[in-house]
This record gives sequence, structure tokens and C-alpha cells, in this order.
Amino acid sequence: MERIKELHKQKLSEFNIQRDSINKLWNINEQTAQLLYMLIKTKQPKNILEIGTSNGYSTFWMSLASEQLGVIIDTIEVDEARFKLAQKNLTGRKNIILYFGKAEQIIPKLNKKYDFVFIDANKVDYINYAKLILKKLNDKAIIVADNVISHKESLQEYLDYTKSNSAFESMLLDIDSGLEISVYKIQ
Repeated sequence: MERIKELHKQKLSEFNIQRDSINKLWNINEQTAQLLYMLIKTKQPKNILEIGTSNGYSTFWMSLASEQLGVIIDTIEVDEARFKLAQKNLTGRKNIILYFGKAEQIIPKLNKKYDFVFIDANKVDYINYAKLILKKLNDKAIIVADNVISHKESLQEYLDYTKSNSAFESMLLDIDSGLEISVYKIQ
């Protein structure tokens, strides 16, 4: 992990400057980024979906983890300013496809099955995202949902859904703003 951080020190520094100076950038912290990196390295997914690109910080980490696997990351951002910033920040990363628009409109058009999904977008819509991606998940797909502690009230319907749906096995991880990690089982 230290080697990765050293190789990409300049880019990670740029992300930190943006996070501290631009209002409404909701980046995960470094510990969460490293967890995503390790989960992807371990899972070795074929396709990754990210809902909520922001300025591309989490996308960058997932791209690093998956670039040698030949994995493409589909990532969706609804805010135009953040989308343009992500385009700039992710220039040169060859395994990322950026989509601009509402996830609810883009997800149905994606013609892939996903093994790994990271959700960090409009909190009240997590439940909608979960239902939209359900048929697009491979068996044993991992879904990581951010902000499940910091925004628990907004995410309660999503949390109830993953806990009560027998297709999911979920756990809460109390780091940063809280992560719900779910494994999907085709039934």
C-alpha cells in the first residue's frame, strides 16, 4: 500500500487539496479508499460499478486496484462540476468510463453484470440503486455502501432492504462514515 501511495503521491495530493478547498466534494477517507483497494485486489472482479464519482478520488483508488486485471470501472456522477473535475482528475486512467447523469437513468442502459459495486451518492436513493442493480449482479457480487452511520436515517430503507432480503449477507463496518458491505447470492 505504501508503494501505491508513493507512486501516486502527486495525484493523491491534488485530490486532498480539492477536498479541502472545494465545497461539496464528498470524498471517502484514505482508510476507506485503502479498504476498497484491498477488496478489489482480493475479489478480482470482472466489472465494477461506482454510483457517485464526485471528483474521482474513490474511482482513482479502484482503478489502481483493478488496472492489471483488465477491469473496466463504470462510474456515474450527476453533478456537472464534479463530473468535469473527475474527467480532469482521471485523465490517463484507461480503465474508467465516466457517465454524466442520474444513476436511475443510466443504470438500466448498462449492459454488464457487476462483481463489485460502490455506492456513495444521493443517500435517499440508495434503495433505488440497489433495486436497479439487482439483476445486473453476478453471484457473490460485493456491494459497499458508504455513509451508513453518518446518514443512517436517510439510508434506513436501504439498510432494512439488505438486511431483510435473503439474497444479501451484510455487515456494518464502523470506519469513517460507516460502510455496509453486502455479498449478493443469486437464488
